[in-house]
Amino acid sequence: MEVTFARFVAALRNADVRVSPAETLDAFDVVSRVGIADKDLLKDALALTVAKSRDDKARFDDTFERFFQLAFREPAQRSFLRGVDREGVVDELRGELPAGLVEAVANVLDDDRDRLALRVQQIGEALEIHRISSLREKSVYSRKIAQALGIDELDAYVAGGGDGSGDGATERASLARLRYLRQYFHRAIRDYVDAQYRLHVDASGKRALLDAALKSNLDQLPPAYHRDVRRVVEQLAEKLAKEHRRKRKRASRGMLDVKRTLRRNIAYDGALFDLKWRRQKREQGSVFVLCDVSSSVARVARFLLLFLYELTDVLPNVRAFAFSSRLGEITDIMRGKASEEAIEEALFTWGKGNTDYARAFFDFREQCATDLNPHATLIVLGDARSNYYDPRTDIFEELARRAKQTFWLNPETRDQWREGDSVMHRYAPYCFRVDTCNKLRDIERFADRLLLATR
Repeated sequence: MEVTFARFVAALRNADVRVSPAETLDAFDVVSRVGIADKDLLKDALALTVAKSRDDKARFDDTFERFFQLAFREPAQRSFLRGVDREGVVDELRGELPAGLVEAVANVLDDDRDRLALRVQQIGEALEIHRISSLREKSVYSRKIAQALGIDELDAYVAGGGDGSGDGATERASLARLRYLRQYFHRAIRDYVDAQYRLHVDASGKRALLDAALKSNLDQLPPAYHRDVRRVVEQLAEKLAKEHRRKRKRASRGMLDVKRTLRRNIAYDGALFDLKWRRQKREQGSVFVLCDVSSSVARVARFLLLFLYELTDVLPNVRAFAFSSRLGEITDIMRGKASEEAIEEALFTWGKGNTDYARAFFDFREQCATDLNPHATLIVLGDARSNYYDPRTDIFEELARRAKQTFWLNPETRDQWREGDSVMHRYAPYCFRVDTCNKLRDIERFADRLLLATR
């Protein structure tokens, strides 16, 4: 029971149900008290112990049902075996196939799917299927379970045309039944391995697809994955913020102040007990973020804004602006509302009209030119496609000259910066750095660089 329960807790954690060590001990105590005879009672008792939110309860219910499920789905063609002479089939196969496989055939003919499922599960446990760690291993475990059950011998028996003891019609009917049984066993094994994979590797059934989505361009990310990617962004931002808090704490002491240290330790006969450090007062720089939220860049802008939203405790002086044609500040929206609601409102309000970078830079100069100073950082996210309007590089040059450093994040690759209405090559000379930014890892890398630059 201890091993099974530990694996169940691991499956819950894999399904993003946070179960602490203390909650694990409480849950195990619950199991020892309520027992395992009543499935519904056990499920409800464990849910009260480890599932804390509505989402946790939904994920717990799904994981519990799949973890403790023995029976496989019954194929639609199950009626094909009704009325079959069970004893005749078993006698025919006895001596030709392994005893375990003959027993499995008998289970199917008796419609005893639980016994077959238990047999497959026992083989899987013996093969340590709980160690499965990748999609590629699904076929490996399926093949090993099939071999242990004796399916290879059944395949060879069917391929060889049976034992040749019956007449032509009888032999063909027997082989047809055996081919169906072979498919039935393979389906049962695949379903079992797939269930184990989802429990131990891909609890939601979407992780493999999500990993692929995270490696693809964000502007091609299907809306169905936005919620999952948003959770990943929050985790990455939290990890990044913790790392930079540690770095800032380590660097907070600065340089040793030798004169003050010697004066302070005269009373100790020169032994240095009380160290004094030079204190350098640093002016906190502001970060101005200008996001093109037109339809061509909106998905990338969504996740950049979310990343910055999650970093507000280590980047306190961030002012965010959104534009398509006209530009408006969205700082108060981002601070006053939940991240998802704030970003959706910003995209809806400022994502209309034809993209006009000159108009946006002009509006920004009117609103914030006096706030840009040698301590400020200017960030522009956009594809620099001007719809053939005058790009007014003179305004952008002025803004870049006022700021300490200017970064431009472009979702398009460098070979596209001179195509069509793109004027990226005209803005690039005034930027400290221009980076391609169309994947989540690009945003994470830039955020790390930004935290270092503004520390």
